[in-house]
Amino acid sequence: MNIVKARAIVSTILIISALITFATGAVLYFVKYGMWLWFTRKFLYDAHALGGLIMGIAVIIHLFINRRMYKMEMKALMSKRQSKEK
Repeated sequence: MNIVKARAIVSTILIISALITFATGAVLYFVKYGMWLWFTRKFLYDAHALGGLIMGIAVIIHLFINRRMYKMEMKALMSKRQSKEK
């Protein structure tokens, strides 16, 4: 698989899972009991937990795929910081 396609897939998974986690978290926070629309609290809680789990796994994959870019960014950040200290 092409690295660009892999990055696109992982980014899309991160966006979708973040939206699901945010939406279900907001509903669970504001609706204290009963159902919301046709969703039970158990379903919302399970969707929230699954979205968070998928997001966590996707973040790990994202960091692995972009490790060279992060390494270069950290190197650039440290070199700027060292030049300011001198």
